[in-house]
Amino acid sequence: MQGAFLAFGALALSSCTQTGGLKVSSAPTEVATEKALAFPPPGGPAIVSVIERNFSNAVQQDIFLGTDARGQGQNYIQVRYFGPSSTSFAGASPLSTRIMTTGQAVGEMRTEFPTIRMSISPSFVQNNYGAFAYAYGTNEGSGDACLYGWQQIRASDNLVRTFRYLGRIQTRVRFCQTGASRDELLSVMYNYTLTGAIDSVGWNPYGNVPPLDPAVGQLGRPIYAAGAGSRLQPLSAAPAVSDVAPMRPALRRLESQNTRPAAARVQAIRPSVPSVAIPAPNMLSTTPAASAGQPASAIVPGPTILPPPLTRPTSQLNDNDAARTAKASALQARPVIPAVPCTISPTSSCTRKM
Repeated sequence: MQGAFLAFGALALSSCTQTGGLKVSSAPTEVATEKALAFPPPGGPAIVSVIERNFSNAVQQDIFLGTDARGQGQNYIQVRYFGPSSTSFAGASPLSTRIMTTGQAVGEMRTEFPTIRMSISPSFVQNNYGAFAYAYGTNEGSGDACLYGWQQIRASDNLVRTFRYLGRIQTRVRFCQTGASRDELLSVMYNYTLTGAIDSVGWNPYGNVPPLDPAVGQLGRPIYAAGAGSRLQPLSAAPAVSDVAPMRPALRRLESQNTRPAAARVQAIRPSVPSVAIPAPNMLSTTPAASAGQPASAIVPGPTILPPPLTRPTSQLNDNDAARTAKASALQARPVIPAVPCTISPTSSCTRKM
């Protein structure tokens, strides 16, 4: 009798501890599209549906996107948020936390693209969340171009050891489109946006906030509007000024760099004016030519009469200056011929030598 009473008391106590709350199943469930943990780029592709599954250590969402490809398969963005789960899913199975390798990606692509040969890109690329990898391939029969990208976001090992930057995010993107280029497909990988977070003090897979660009607020470091850099970019960038101390030498170097090319340009465009010698009027030789019938020895050069120097243009000469110039010209043009030598005789005063 006493044992039955004890059993009844234990049953009553257990019934008092029941909260009666609804336990959410960890099986895949469809959620509203506005609750997606990742969104595609603005302008598309559109979100068709979101399937969510909860684990003891993570939350996974498959965000299915609209597609116009001719081949089989569904476009999607898959995100996995690793971190402490809520008590409702404490008994659920855990999700593997291993890092995605190239071999694992090859196995997944064989399942997603059974008829397309995918090539993994060897180039290093990154988006706003860090580095990612991708593979690209085309189907010549259907004209589809497909991309498969994957990325893991986690803080560095040094930060993780402080127990303040725990957690990680894994993303996978499958996207196919007929007649699309590689850049068009990559735009989804470059421009998707993560919107979720796990409510925990130590959960921060992004690490520290990056420092501000040192060019912000500095003199001589213009920052152009989007799309205007190609039109407004200066021909030569100004030298970087690290601190206040080397400011004066940097300005002197900048001044010397800008002065020497400017002087060379002035020399290059300076017009070359030839020097023209303008002779003074009536400065020709005054030696007259031999007159007809006169011997050369009888011709004596006359005096050279120079006109006064001109101090103003000819158009401004007065009447006296013009008369003096005309008289000088007449004297220069008329040769001076002396008389023939003669001897004095008793019968005549002068006898000419023949």
